Amino acid sequence: MKKITTFFAMAAMMVGAAYSQVTIRGIDFANNPAKWNGKPVTVKGIQLNMSNHQAVASGAVAPAVVAAPGGALNAAPGANGQGTAVVRCNPPRGFKQIDVDFIEKPDYEGCFFISEAMYNELKKQTAGQNKIDVQLTFRGDSKMGYQVTFYRLGK
Repeated sequence: MKKITTFFAMAAMMVGAAYSQVTIRGIDFANNPAKWNGKPVTVKGIQLNMSNHQAVASGAVAPAVVAAPGGALNAAPGANGQGTAVVRCNPPRGFKQIDVDFIEKPDYEGCFFISEAMYNELKKQTAGQNKIDVQLTFRGDSKMGYQVTFYRLGK
């Protein structure tokens, strides 16, 4: 009986692990980022803009535009007043903000941050390139920001 119970428990964990991370296109994420709140997701079809990292890395806080129904706390309504809010991106200590460009939806800007160690390794691997095609794996919230946990260079 223990073997059967253990088998079903392991099977359930493996199925859960298989569905816990999804690879989607950048436009699918940008159209509805709140759908992915709290779920690990891998997004393809995006670029990192390394030319903006000098201002971001120096500790400057850049606003990020995110779609929030009716606005969010600590946010000002957008120019159209239709729920588009400007939210300040404040990465946690030990993290750096990165500029993620969604190729199919260039007007979407979210708050993405990466650990300093991963950021330094990324800088070494990109060696002065400005626009880099990348797949990012991250987890987070559309209002608080997304923590990048893995990146893969290329499409």
